[in-house]
Amino acid sequence: MLSALMSDPIPALQSLGYTDREAAFLYLVAAHSGYFLRRQFDYFIDRNKGSIVTNFLKKASATGHIEVFEYKQGWRVYHLCSRSIYRLVGDSESQLRRRKGDSQVRARLMALDYVLENESDHYLESEAERVRFFEHVRTISPNLFTDDYGRLQPLLSAFPIALADRERPAQSLVRFVFIDEGLLSIGKFVRFLREAEALLRAIGNFEVIYVALSDFSFHAARVAFRSRFSHASPRSARLFEDDVRPPAIQHRVPLQAQFTTLLFHYGYPTILRSEARGSGRVRIAERTESSSD
Repeated sequence: MLSALMSDPIPALQSLGYTDREAAFLYLVAAHSGYFLRRQFDYFIDRNKGSIVTNFLKKASATGHIEVFEYKQGWRVYHLCSRSIYRLVGDSESQLRRRKGDSQVRARLMALDYVLENESDHYLESEAERVRFFEHVRTISPNLFTDDYGRLQPLLSAFPIALADRERPAQSLVRFVFIDEGLLSIGKFVRFLREAEALLRAIGNFEVIYVALSDFSFHAARVAFRSRFSHASPRSARLFEDDVRPPAIQHRVPLQAQFTTLLFHYGYPTILRSEARGSGRVRIAERTESSSD
């Protein structure tokens, strides 16, 4: 999952005194979340507690590479805040080193859990890598996914994006992960679909994965997705009605749209407001929509 933008950063992180496994974990945190829990390091090294994680946390804290946030009920969240770490992985100005609000912290922790569980995918880890992939590998016009300053649209930089087949990136299914950290409605998801729709249609072969801690919003999210990407959707014909279609997507891309819901049963610190509730009885990952134009 190492970024294609630079050489392997693991040896550089090891030079700071970390073992190979510790350096690899820090790389994942720097690339995908900025925050982590003790259990996530245990999961990564396939150990259930013990001195290894204790020594790692002491080392990272003593060097000032991480800071610790105390939450209610004994939760401790570790924030990778060192500019030198982010510099070594190629992004010294990463927004992940900035302090976030409680809900954003939980969303970052959920993103890391997703990446740890789906390590076989090839992730587009930085904004520059995503822009380069969309523009040069999939030949999509930048005005479909960047703002007036050439930056990636905010909701396209907030969540994991991965390729199912790293050997054939030009044809691969592209996975877009949406993290619901405890939202009370699907408003943010609808904004994500609106912001990403033109890009998703230009890609053609894609999957949107809705990750949540409750199935409360699964049905509404599925309906919102289908309303935009089902075969019968009138939006298909109206998408570029009021805009000039960029040359890169003048051709019609066959649409293969998939929607998946993924219910997490991991524990996280509570966020300081009411949360949506669902059945939460089983952990599921279902493919619920596949359409083509």
